[in-house]
Amino acid sequence: MYHRLSHRRHAARQHGFTIIELMVTLVVAAILLAIAIPSFTYLTVSNKLSASANSLVNNLMMARAEAVKRNTDVNVCATSTCAVVPANATTIQTGITGIQPGVIDIQNVKALSFRAQGLATPGTATTAPYTGLVADIYTSQISSNTHRCIYLTAGSVVSTCTDNANCATGGPSASCK
Repeated sequence: MYHRLSHRRHAARQHGFTIIELMVTLVVAAILLAIAIPSFTYLTVSNKLSASANSLVNNLMMARAEAVKRNTDVNVCATSTCAVVPANATTIQTGITGIQPGVIDIQNVKALSFRAQGLATPGTATTAPYTGLVADIYTSQISSNTHRCIYLTAGSVVSTCTDNANCATGGPSASCK
């Protein structure tokens, strides 16, 4: 007899969440989202910056390889507005992935001409290998590590750097990581 009464009491009780439990769960979820969204924004913009820098580095290496392979000059330019010399050489407009004006921008772009030996010159009459800043890819959407600086050393060594300020035109600054 005792067993039947116990079973009836259990059957009569309803299962589920109370409104208080549901509200507490929603508040905890909202707090977690408020913490996660800024980190997610930083992560996505930072990844877009890095992807754009990697795209330019890839195109520089492709231009260098083409110059050596074709045994001729190959000009490379990170934007469609820069002019390169010599004009009769093959020109590669890099079409950098991820440049979105207002989100991911580019400045201080240097036009280069890779010679048949694989060394880049500034595209002028000089034949000295170029050393310095190739491009500064930046954003104002995040608060730190806002610049990706692409440098060329001795005409063929490409390096990238993350900085909080404008990239140094001569080479990486001491604060560059």
